[in-house]
Amino acid sequence: MSCAGGRKDRAVRQNWHSIREYESLRAMIVAGTTTAAAKQLGISQSAVSRSIANLEARIGSTLFIRSGGRLEPTAEALRLNEALDPIFTALSSIDQRASVSSVKPQLRIGAPPTIAHRFLHSRMSSFMRLQPDFEVFFDVCDSDSLIRNVADERYDLAIADFTTRQPGVKQLPFRRSRLVCLVPEGSPLCSKNVISPHDLVDHPVIASVKRHSLRASIDRMFAKAGVRPNIVAETATTVTALEFVRAGIGVGFVNPFPIADEVGDGVVIKPVSDEIEFRTCFLLPAGQAQSSGARALMRHIRTSIRSDVWSEAIT
Repeated sequence: MSCAGGRKDRAVRQNWHSIREYESLRAMIVAGTTTAAAKQLGISQSAVSRSIANLEARIGSTLFIRSGGRLEPTAEALRLNEALDPIFTALSSIDQRASVSSVKPQLRIGAPPTIAHRFLHSRMSSFMRLQPDFEVFFDVCDSDSLIRNVADERYDLAIADFTTRQPGVKQLPFRRSRLVCLVPEGSPLCSKNVISPHDLVDHPVIASVKRHSLRASIDRMFAKAGVRPNIVAETATTVTALEFVRAGIGVGFVNPFPIADEVGDGVVIKPVSDEIEFRTCFLLPAGQAQSSGARALMRHIRTSIRSDVWSEAIT
């Protein structure tokens, strides 16, 4: 009888929700490393790793994959993070009511993974050092959720490497770039000055997943050239495409901003014959006035970008 009761108790415990596990998930998505996440939460690195491992075991899904020295969130991690938003909004509201006198002005920021980890993370850190009076909420999510959250006024500002016609979203382009091809170092394609679809007949290609607008542009480019691409892998993030190319899996087509300065060894960037343009934008809720924090952060980001050969400022 007692054994049966023990098994029942263990089954119940396995389904318990842990705020610490969820806090570790959200910190990891933003920080990208267990060390940075632990520092953000004020706990040990092993506690963060243990929380993520327990959460993965409980839901039966992998939440992070290692890429270029960082832990990139999987699609399941981003979906779970979005589902947790109402819970942490409620907890934040409780905290604010408990300490009204110490409430700081909030600045709610969102970005997709590549922009967040390869561009915005360091700039948010320097901004917070310069502007300590703001309480910053920094969210990392997929592009669809990003646009929806801006339109619903859940973010004061978002940064994205695409344009949108979504009602309720105002966009301010600040960087222009053109499609490039990532080529494994040592490939015969490295001798080409410009890569065209005809250079890639039967060559393995790493493509974006079909829901991304970039995939539609690449498909049109190959179709116009009368070439059927030999797609061997599809990825949801630029970082994953970069690592596949570095591993010699194939070539990949990406927006060079903001990763061009951080490509690293083993990968060569080549221009592409079709001039497909990208615009990286600030996205703001159209139904509310720009907050002072959003204006200050946009100025900080614009002035922090170094010039490079693959992108240019939009003034």
